[in-house]
Amino acid sequence: MRQICLPDEGSFVKFPNLVVLAVAALLATSCAGGDDEPDATGPAAGGAAVGGAEADSGSTSQPGKAETDSGSKSQPGKAEAGLPAARSFEEIAALLKPALGPCERLVTTGRDTELDTADKVRGGKQKALCWYGGQQFSVEFLLIDGDNTTLEALHKDKDIYSSERVGMGFTVDIVGTANAQTKTTAEQKLKATGLPFLNCKQDFAPHDGVQVIKAKTAGCRYTPTPRI
Repeated sequence: MRQICLPDEGSFVKFPNLVVLAVAALLATSCAGGDDEPDATGPAAGGAAVGGAEADSGSTSQPGKAETDSGSKSQPGKAEAGLPAARSFEEIAALLKPALGPCERLVTTGRDTELDTADKVRGGKQKALCWYGGQQFSVEFLLIDGDNTTLEALHKDKDIYSSERVGMGFTVDIVGTANAQTKTTAEQKLKATGLPFLNCKQDFAPHDGVQVIKAKTAGCRYTPTPRI
């Protein structure tokens, strides 16, 4: 509550009565406390401002959005080595779609998708079959270790090149076709994806102008055809 202060002894008002002077002095002393109302620049106002700023920055940052956007990293991309990269069957299908069209049927269970010894020694983790062209041919999707080092080490040890096309973290190969003509068409479509082969031959000598992607393993590289 705001207090009203009377003029002190030195003002133009004179108090002839000492009692009145004493009362006036008492009132003047009590006025030294000033206004009881909180100052707008005090801690309370400052705290509200800080809290408001934190709330604004918090709502702007939207926790988890950056991670979600990069996980549309679940979108296929380009690995550091220059190879197309994929970490799931869906991402492989997305990479192949411009050349092969949509995956019409993805099979992830059953005997044909069980990892065999040949898959495991290549670093295989999971296998699936995807059907294309009115289900006239199928492509095997094999997810392998993320940096391809197991696959590269195997090919270098055996001094061989791959029969399947390779991306970073996966391989693809045509495994089922209705007839020879369908197989030829399927191979042409798969070639149009631009996915290379792994070549770890010691006598490798590419022709001029051939694009070669360096592998992580010394003595290996990725080439547009099995043999150059």
